[in-house]
Amino acid sequence: MLSKIIEVLTFGKFYLGNKKDILIFDASASAFLKNYFEVNQFNFFYSRKEKFELCIFFKTIITKGLKDFGTNYLFNYIKKFTPKYIFSMWFLNESLYLIKDKYPNIKIILIQSHFITNKNYKILSSFPKNSVDLFFTYRDLDKNNLKKIFNNTKIISIGSLKNNFYYKKVERKISNKILFFSEYKKNRGVTYDERIILKNLDEFCGINNLKLDIQTRYETLQPKYLKFLNDCKYKNISKLLCRKDYGSSYINSNIYKIIAISHSTLADEFLSNFKRVAVLNSAKDLDDDKFYQLNHGKIRENVLNNPFYTGMLPENFSWCLSLDKKIVFKVLNNVIKCNDDDWNSHLLKYNNRYLFDPNNKTFREQLRRIGIIN
Repeated sequence: MLSKIIEVLTFGKFYLGNKKDILIFDASASAFLKNYFEVNQFNFFYSRKEKFELCIFFKTIITKGLKDFGTNYLFNYIKKFTPKYIFSMWFLNESLYLIKDKYPNIKIILIQSHFITNKNYKILSSFPKNSVDLFFTYRDLDKNNLKKIFNNTKIISIGSLKNNFYYKKVERKISNKILFFSEYKKNRGVTYDERIILKNLDEFCGINNLKLDIQTRYETLQPKYLKFLNDCKYKNISKLLCRKDYGSSYINSNIYKIIAISHSTLADEFLSNFKRVAVLNSAKDLDDDKFYQLNHGKIRENVLNNPFYTGMLPENFSWCLSLDKKIVFKVLNNVIKCNDDDWNSHLLKYNNRYLFDPNNKTFREQLRRIGIIN
């Protein structure tokens, strides 16, 4: 009751914490994990200044000041509430790898949540080697790479936790539309790739008597993105889908037969279910600097280093690294017209495909073995 009063009086900025066995780090990146625990089992750790535990906040200010506040606040929180387990999908956060040194009895459990780039591996290599107890990965390729860094860590390949959770087989999918996944972000605008892809998709749909739906990243339609679409005068866009929660992209991908997307972890996740996905980007059209500039910070090397582009051959069948209209149209025609046997055969050639574990059976079994769930 007192905690609720404090939250109201401080407009949600402060609260009084309590001891629970599980700490989920953090409330933004790892919110999905609440699906696997009872409410009385876990607390969220808020690392992005959304709110602060009242006593820990002032203790940290008084004893440590503002220097390294985030790390000091985390360690003071852990010291007071002593969770048995810390779970996180934010696996690149350095603070997580420092906890075992001070609190060796706490179990650190991490879950891969996006593609791991070469730069990411270098960052992970700089962290203490014995800092993680259990690491869940998308595939054996990631498992084997991480094992070279954390050789004492138990690492298990399970696929995408979210995709495993939200995938549902739909017999009658929407086949007269293409679902495009927008990468528009408020802080960076519309990328070059999205502009060219949408232009090609709109024309392709017009020629083939199809319509185009767009899955957006936000809970409400963004005015600047709407203005961009209106200014471009697209003729075949039917619907814009908003993001209701972190499951929206996965749920909507289940009901469309054809998906188009630029370079994204989502593409690999969807392909693990053998969904028909056309992956389109401009990595061969632009040099590193132009790609970075026109795509608002996206790194060309990260695209080219994805084993997807060397393992799922041939090029220009279901994916392309050029947005030339003829190539894009060829890819779209292949993805749409390919029969099921040929499509499945195409995907099976890709040995590094993300795993698919229906309903996360492996993950849940590991939680049972630890004693967290029944």
